[in-house]
Amino acid sequence: MKNIALDKLISNAPTVSYSIGKLDKLIHQQLSDALSEMGVSLPQFTMLSNLHLHGEMANAKLAARSFISPQASNQIIKTMEEKGWISKCDDPNHGRILLIGLTPEGQEIYGRCKVKSMVFENKMLAGLPAENVLMLKATVQRLIANLKEDA
Repeated sequence: MKNIALDKLISNAPTVSYSIGKLDKLIHQQLSDALSEMGVSLPQFTMLSNLHLHGEMANAKLAARSFISPQASNQIIKTMEEKGWISKCDDPNHGRILLIGLTPEGQEIYGRCKVKSMVFENKMLAGLPAENVLMLKATVQRLIANLKEDA
């Protein structure tokens, strides 16, 4: 038996992609604001997070993991190097590649930013039971996997 009221509700609701886009914009704005209090941009925090989680890596790999073009990442990396958050060293396996890694100062600023980001995350997920958060994470990962299959 078809539920006409449910079908109408679903067809009049925003699409999933529109809702995710709106959420992405809100996350970007609000997390950027929270991080700016510490003098850190969202792209800088994303790069610091990747270096913390994955260790040293080349600029191109860091840029890709941070959703930034290698060209755009050059200025971000330069700024972070000037602030003493990252350092560069030669890749022992490839003479022409420089590896980027966190300095102790970079680890410290990452830790402070991580606390800010977790406060933000908790605000965003407020009111959701733990099982819904787990379901949401799994659903988002499935959506990502579905789209990667076509890429």
